[in-house]
Amino acid sequence: MVALLIPGVGWTTAATVWAMPDVRLAISESAAPGTVTVRGCQYRNYSNSSGRVRFCYGTFVYDATGEAVQVSAHRKADPGDVYAARITPEGDKAGLRDVKGVLAHLTTAFFGLVLLGLPLMGLVFFAPVNTLWPFMFAAGVVAVAGVVGAVAGAIASNT
Repeated sequence: MVALLIPGVGWTTAATVWAMPDVRLAISESAAPGTVTVRGCQYRNYSNSSGRVRFCYGTFVYDATGEAVQVSAHRKADPGDVYAARITPEGDKAGLRDVKGVLAHLTTAFFGLVLLGLPLMGLVFFAPVNTLWPFMFAAGVVAVAGVVGAVAGAIASNT
């Protein structure tokens, strides 16, 4: 059972660390707001790997000035999509704005909470010591928070 907890912790940590630049972009007040129109998407190979990642690009239009800039867009967007975004200070990447952006980028991390909470519940259930039963509620809360966050994130990234 403990062997199931290690991947859950690793998954949650790796997903959160990977998503943090996009989460900071979604909530940053220093990043300029605007809208992105996705122009196209393509797949690229990871370096030294057989894995592929989707890369989208589009045009960001600043709310304040109306100036248009070519940027890297949200990777789950489809060509022709228009969404509210914030642009990095460097002007090369646009991320989803506000709560929608945070939830969309943390979907994988919330799934990691499910992977963490369910084995914890199993560990407490099969533990020979009855003093661990109060932790069943805490493990259940972690699992439910993961399910709710993953579903909300999936909805946010696809609307």
